[in-house]
Amino acid sequence: MLEWKEQFSKIILNRGETYFLQKRVKNLTEKNGSYTAYVVGERGYSVYIGIRDEKITRMSCNCPYAGGGNKCKHMAAVLFAIDDLKKEEEEKKAAEEVKKILEEQRVSRPERYQYFDLSAISEDMQLDALSIKEGLHLIEKKKIEFSMVTTGYLDNYEEDFVAQIEGMGKEEHRNPFCVSLLVTRAGIQAGNCGCKKCSSSNYYWMNKSYNCPYQAALLLQFEQYLQKHTVGDATDRKSAFFLSAFVSKRAKNHVADVVGNNQVLVLQPRLVKKCRELKLSFKVGSSRMFVIKNLTEFCEHVKNGEMMTFGNNTQLSVKQENFSKNSLEYLNFIHQIVMEENELARRIESAYYTRNHEVSSSIEMYGWRLDSLFDMIPKSGIEYENRDGSKKEKRILVRGEKNPDIQLTVDKYKLDKQNEFHGITVKGKIPAVYRGVKNGYYIDNTIFNRIDETFMEQLETFLYMENGGEIQLVIGRNHLSDFYYTVLPELEKYFTVVERNKEEIEKYLPPEVLFRFFLDVEDGDITCKAFACYGEKEYSVLDLKREKYLQEFQMDDTRETGREAETAFIMEQWFQQVDLERDCYFCNRDEDNIYRILSEGVEALLELGEVSSTDRFRRMNIIQKPRVNVGVSLSNGLLNLEIITDDIPQAELLDLLKSYKTKKKFYRLKNGDFVSLDDESVLALVEMMESLHLTPKEFVKGKMQIPAYRTLYLEKMLEEHETLLASRDSRFRSLVKEFKTVSEADFEEPKSLSRVLRNYQKEGYRWLRVLEENCFGGILADDMGLGKTLQVITMLLAAKEEKKKGVSMIVCPASLVFNWGEEFAQFAPKLKVVLISGNQENRNRLISEAEKYDVLVTSYDLLKRDISNYEGIKFQYEVIDEAQYIKNHTTEAAKAVKIIAAKHKYALTGTPIENRLSELWSIFDYLMPGFLYSYDTFKREFETPIVKNDDEEAMNRLQKMVHPFILRRLKENVLKDLPDKLEEVQYAKFEKEQWKLYDAQIVHMQQVLAEQDESDFQKNKLKILAEITKLRQICCDPALCFENYKGTSAKMEACMELVNRAIEGGHKILLFSQFTSMLDLIEKEFQKQKISYYVITGATLKEKRLEMVKKFNADDTNVFLISLKAGGTGLNLTGADVVIHYDPWWNLAVQNQATDRAHRIGQKKKVTVYKLLAKNTIEEKIQKVQENKKNLAEQILSGEMGQIGKLTRDELMDLLS
Repeated sequence: MLEWKEQFSKIILNRGETYFLQKRVKNLTEKNGSYTAYVVGERGYSVYIGIRDEKITRMSCNCPYAGGGNKCKHMAAVLFAIDDLKKEEEEKKAAEEVKKILEEQRVSRPERYQYFDLSAISEDMQLDALSIKEGLHLIEKKKIEFSMVTTGYLDNYEEDFVAQIEGMGKEEHRNPFCVSLLVTRAGIQAGNCGCKKCSSSNYYWMNKSYNCPYQAALLLQFEQYLQKHTVGDATDRKSAFFLSAFVSKRAKNHVADVVGNNQVLVLQPRLVKKCRELKLSFKVGSSRMFVIKNLTEFCEHVKNGEMMTFGNNTQLSVKQENFSKNSLEYLNFIHQIVMEENELARRIESAYYTRNHEVSSSIEMYGWRLDSLFDMIPKSGIEYENRDGSKKEKRILVRGEKNPDIQLTVDKYKLDKQNEFHGITVKGKIPAVYRGVKNGYYIDNTIFNRIDETFMEQLETFLYMENGGEIQLVIGRNHLSDFYYTVLPELEKYFTVVERNKEEIEKYLPPEVLFRFFLDVEDGDITCKAFACYGEKEYSVLDLKREKYLQEFQMDDTRETGREAETAFIMEQWFQQVDLERDCYFCNRDEDNIYRILSEGVEALLELGEVSSTDRFRRMNIIQKPRVNVGVSLSNGLLNLEIITDDIPQAELLDLLKSYKTKKKFYRLKNGDFVSLDDESVLALVEMMESLHLTPKEFVKGKMQIPAYRTLYLEKMLEEHETLLASRDSRFRSLVKEFKTVSEADFEEPKSLSRVLRNYQKEGYRWLRVLEENCFGGILADDMGLGKTLQVITMLLAAKEEKKKGVSMIVCPASLVFNWGEEFAQFAPKLKVVLISGNQENRNRLISEAEKYDVLVTSYDLLKRDISNYEGIKFQYEVIDEAQYIKNHTTEAAKAVKIIAAKHKYALTGTPIENRLSELWSIFDYLMPGFLYSYDTFKREFETPIVKNDDEEAMNRLQKMVHPFILRRLKENVLKDLPDKLEEVQYAKFEKEQWKLYDAQIVHMQQVLAEQDESDFQKNKLKILAEITKLRQICCDPALCFENYKGTSAKMEACMELVNRAIEGGHKILLFSQFTSMLDLIEKEFQKQKISYYVITGATLKEKRLEMVKKFNADDTNVFLISLKAGGTGLNLTGADVVIHYDPWWNLAVQNQATDRAHRIGQKKKVTVYKLLAKNTIEEKIQKVQENKKNLAEQILSGEMGQIGKLTRDELMDLLS
């Protein structure tokens, strides 16, 4: 190479290089070692460079600067061009020399087909002649050993067949090292070498030269290998799989003792009893059965669809599809148990050490395992082996549903040789019982019986006391009454009881105690006397409280002291006070205690014994299901409501409702009767009062008037509470019917659109008209792409045809103003539509002429600026599109749309709730102010309970209120002909350098958060969000936040691979990113690879957007790059059938909106949606956060439960963990 750069100043040199790179050097020619060229500057300049013996002898240029004897930028530009030309010539010469050397290495052999092109590979590796000569020397000196060649297909590639060439290199004073090359047919994919030169160079193998003698030697050895072996051909991955399937099938048919795919495998269970434990094992096979000796290994083979060896040389293909239908149930059963055993072992062992846990040939049976096995046993039964005796017993067990016959023998207990009576014994035998979850199981000869739950509850006590199936109890003399009067009656319900020496035992058995209770009312207080009766003898239960009787009571073996003490304790739970003089219990006029006795206490006493009472007591009453009449009617746009109760005096209803407010359980009427405040009628009244935001005083005053938009909510409450008797006037019934039968509403769509509209769109139009007729607003919340715009245009066209007066307004994002104009022109050319645009003067003029038009279309931004000009204009309809733009009720946009005076207001949005419930409140505050109350009230009654407490009652109430005013249809429900949308997550794995940057940012953020509490976190949330953004940018491409980053970007590579594959498949792509700077990087890559594209960001003019959308849907442009926020709404891009989300964002609704630019009406192809995620990073966790936040809108609209919350410090720490 020429040495010339030091002859130029740095500035001139840089300018010359710029001219060269800008390709301003023209017509460079060489003659006898000298060069002439033409350089394009401010004008054209001729340059001459004289060279002899690799030295510059003369330079000239006809520019003014060179005329002063200076060396100019034009000369420098030409010298850069000469260097470039010489470099090309040298590379060409080197390539020819390499080719010549490789040809010389080839030995003469018969013609053999060879797939790999070694010349092309060496050229791609940029091997020079010196490296190849050194490689030949290494082979000669045996400094490299050829190890092996493996072949296959690259991951994520359809066609590239590759060979992995491996060898071992040797250097003086060093250990042997690996050398490898991964080659395609005509190029190098990757390489690795541990030689001193490569190791010290820290080679980054992608996009670098492989000019290493050891790798050159390995390629030469591969050439020699190919002379003797045929490796690979042009068969692609799909075809290879296709062929292997047939070859594998043929092989299986020819291997001796192999069960092929056409033979059905059977799993055969076997129960084994040993040491009173029950275990299960399995055999598998077809004509011949084999014991499964390792169930863990078996499950792994089934999972992988592999062959498994049984016996000496028998193989079975244990693919899941080879098993019989009945065996699949056993297969799943085995898999569940293996997973359970592994998880249990992991928990036990993880604290100490880790080892692989395997389930061998048998499984211990208990709990759910027994329950499941019993249900799976076929009518033919299950094989069983008893190994408890001296001999093995084998038989077949069939299922049974019979409780065991257990006999208990009660007899006199002999403590010693004397004949004194000390008590009784209870003896019996029970079979071996195996516990399921609730049932028990036992084996009776050839029957495997299930014990029912009730019987099992009684048996449980004996199971803990049995010893080898034997039961033996001793009941002492003083406990005979407990056994005979309490225990024995229960035992006799389930077991056979044989009593011996009964007459003798009964001599020592005291009479059974019976309890009697007497209830009365004295001075408004309930009293109760309690007696223990033994035959004709009667004692007060309160004797326990009297000291003079206590000792006598304790020593009296004729009284059941335990039973009486138990009854006395129960009485004290019901009655607060005891009066020993009057020998009674009483309530001390405590109304709570009296109500509790009346509602629950009497029933409890009846369970203990006989209850009698006086008339005074019986007159005390709890009114059950008080009758309530609700009268509703509609007049003058208001709802009239009247409450009348028959059982509760109207004058006392107010006090009753106030009592509920204080959270009392009951209300006592002046006549002494009680009303339960938990009664369904009372609860229904309270719900109605609170939902309508009425005070108790307002609620009982007589006729009330409330807004008519509460009609449908009130009807829903009346339907749900049958205890409320309702009388509805004809207007009320008519309104309710209209909303229930919208499809039958008497509103014909304009004839010009009748054939254009789909059925669900006609129903949407009628729904809008029903709302209009009743002066309600509403949200048309159809799924994105279902034609909400067309349904509104139909309504506006119908209004014109019906000669309704007044102009209407459409408010939408700026990017959609021209879309609306196009839609009006296409579907309703009769309507006079004006797009409010241009400068202030032009907009003022258009607004002042509003009465000339049918429809004004403006943007949220321009409406804010022009709001004063709309003062005094009364619109017929105001429709806001993409209504989530006013989700924050404090913004100027939200305030502006609410200021506009319009007779009817509607909102269009595919996402009524993106993140917070307050978004729904803001939209309804625009539609019908006050419908969801003030924001503070809404937050207190709905948002906080639902979001923070997962309050189902609040969720239900909100759903009932908003449901009639939101029309939501999903694509899968109404567009049966819309192609499928396939969603797939594609993962990218970082290389080492990207991991370093990511881990460093994680550690930094964890340190910052560790120093903050929740309060500090909330204060510094903007800074934290900036740190999260940086972390996400590292995932996308570290070059976004590190200017000098030169490493690889895992997602960029995955994205380009995906894009190229899609283009090769004939697909058109929408590629979304939240970062416009990321789109810039992708653009550069597209330009390098000559991929055609359009791009839309927030800076793209509205007119330009529409023009690009039309072109993309019609032309052959491959990709549309779109900023998520700028192009995620309103665009119709059905020309695309592949959607790529480069980076995930918290708000799944925004991503779905973007996806539905392609998946909408007009789409004819299946749409495939790819989400690119960096593996094991915050992006995967964001995906989980998205799932947690998913479908909040659907929960509100459909009444399903769910919750969503703001990110807390702890949640962020989890994301970073």
